[in-house]
Amino acid sequence: MLQAALPRWPLLPMMRAPRRTVLASDASVALANVEMEGFRGVALDTLRKGAGRFLGLILVSLLVISFAVWGIADIFTGYGSQTLIRVGDTDINSQGYLRAQQEVLRSMSQQAKRSLSLQEARAMGLENRVLERVIGGAAVDTHAKHLGLGISDDALLAKIMTDPSFQDSAGNFNPVAFQQALRNIGMNEPGYIYSLREQNLRRQLLTTVGDASNSPQVLVDALNRFNEERRILSYVLVTKSAADAVGAPTETALKAYYDNHEAKFTQPEFRKLGLLAVTPETVKEQVNITEDDLMASYEAQRDQLGKPERRHLQQMAFPDMESAKAAHDKIASGADFVEVGAELGLSEGDVELGAVAHSELADPKVADKAFELDVNTVSEPMAGKLGSVVLVRVTAIEPGETPSYEDSKDDIEKNILKERASGAIFDMHDRVEDELGAGSTLAEIASKLGLNYQLIDQIDRQGRTPDGTAITLPAQKDVLNGTFATDTGIENDPIDARDEGVIWYEVLGVTPENLKPFDDVRDEVETGWHEDETRNQVAKFAQGLVTSLSNGGKSLEDVATELNAEVLPTSGLKRDDITVNVLPPAVAQAFTLPKGGYGSAPSGVDEGRIVFKVDDVVEPPVLDERMTKTLKAQLGLLLSEDTIAEYFGALESRYGVKVNQQALAKLVGTSEAP
Repeated sequence: MLQAALPRWPLLPMMRAPRRTVLASDASVALANVEMEGFRGVALDTLRKGAGRFLGLILVSLLVISFAVWGIADIFTGYGSQTLIRVGDTDINSQGYLRAQQEVLRSMSQQAKRSLSLQEARAMGLENRVLERVIGGAAVDTHAKHLGLGISDDALLAKIMTDPSFQDSAGNFNPVAFQQALRNIGMNEPGYIYSLREQNLRRQLLTTVGDASNSPQVLVDALNRFNEERRILSYVLVTKSAADAVGAPTETALKAYYDNHEAKFTQPEFRKLGLLAVTPETVKEQVNITEDDLMASYEAQRDQLGKPERRHLQQMAFPDMESAKAAHDKIASGADFVEVGAELGLSEGDVELGAVAHSELADPKVADKAFELDVNTVSEPMAGKLGSVVLVRVTAIEPGETPSYEDSKDDIEKNILKERASGAIFDMHDRVEDELGAGSTLAEIASKLGLNYQLIDQIDRQGRTPDGTAITLPAQKDVLNGTFATDTGIENDPIDARDEGVIWYEVLGVTPENLKPFDDVRDEVETGWHEDETRNQVAKFAQGLVTSLSNGGKSLEDVATELNAEVLPTSGLKRDDITVNVLPPAVAQAFTLPKGGYGSAPSGVDEGRIVFKVDDVVEPPVLDERMTKTLKAQLGLLLSEDTIAEYFGALESRYGVKVNQQALAKLVGTSEAP
């Protein structure tokens, strides 16, 4: 069930087939066909008639027994009935956990816009998300039972029958579409019905709990002030040279810095990695790419290769040919193109089109004429295909560059290879999987099939070796994520690298992170100490200036004169704005100060800081009806989320949560079975 829940490579739906035990037989296939054709006679009909009837009980019992015998995935089968998690009197077994895992994995893949492997998803927090979902859901289910709430069979039946996803073009329920949808999400009828009942009940309860009443106007005004209030600052740059120089450190000071910054001097975890990649280059000899193919591709995309010619254009549009001719005559008599446009109410920005390629002009007729003109010449008035009459002037020409066939040949061949290699990669994938199923190692398979097995002795999460050398890997991000989400001895699913092919990887060893000895990093420690002390000295010096300014002893102009600097202004800054030298810490501090207040914050330039003054506090604009409605909706969502979070916490506290850690670890593969 676990493997069935995992997303597979789109081109390889049977990727793991050589090592998967196939439980279904002809009888189970026949049963599945009967199930689909007789949909209303089994699952939905059972709902319609009610499970309490004798015939309904027989049908359900036979269906459950047949699923158990033939191995069709079902909500009642799986790893066993052992309880993994208990919330009050609601139990979650392995099947419930795996169903939630499948849903979360699918959601994470949708967010990532690609199919994530189990290892990748775990590295991104899959298990925590699944636990949150199943525990929160079980808490709500327990509360619903205690309140005596439920969803009727008729309501579920109506929801399924009217779901547009399961209807034909005439709007009628389509059993075939229903079955196809279930196959796409890896569920069967009983499992879907169970999940639908669960989801609807939870949704109704949570909607009721999270229904926020109209947000008070005082909250709306406060949110508007928080979002729209601005601060205008003036500031002076304080460089590190303005403060006293930092002396030489003592050995005690260095060792104290080393002890307090162990993370800076800790060598990261490294892993020994074995890699077998089947890429387009791997199967190149099996893909027939002729010289004619390359030449045809070059001719087809010649205009997209290299750099197209670009022209700096000016353009004026007129409502009719007569006014366009009058403007053209003025320009021909010596009037400036832009000045004529100004007489017509056009600014220079309205006239300037900038540097454009032929393909970037919307009107092909105008584009053709513009790319025939010489520099500083004006076209005759012409009626474009878009309806208006225009004059066009060319002010400069940037010549284009089209690479030769020989210069482009290698890149064209790589692109064609990527397009055509999928079939050969598919075949090679099956051969590798067959060998893995027979017990061969990746290194042995590479030798037998003539593939390249890459062995990397030590690599960290950033793809670097201990000496800092960067290593380039195919699908590097995915490979590294998977490598550090698995362990030695684990057989990992291959990575779908899209047009880069398929990659198998194995972790052959782990070197844990370790703190480097002080003597080995003494120079780094001293450098870090100097930087830290310099920042402290500059901060102390700047704070002294702030104190003097706040006491009225100096003005910001006086400070600028002393530092041989200048007073620089800012525009009105919101809470999340930044500008040159004025970074988030300075903006955050400015919003704690009144008008005329002084502060200091890092400038982000060479350990320097700024000393600033809040010149003005700009009140937010008065809310109109539209903005008031938007803010009320935002507040309603926030209040709803907070209410539901408190609701979950209260339920878990009331009913208690127990997790069978040993069974859960065994299920998700994070420990050996006891």
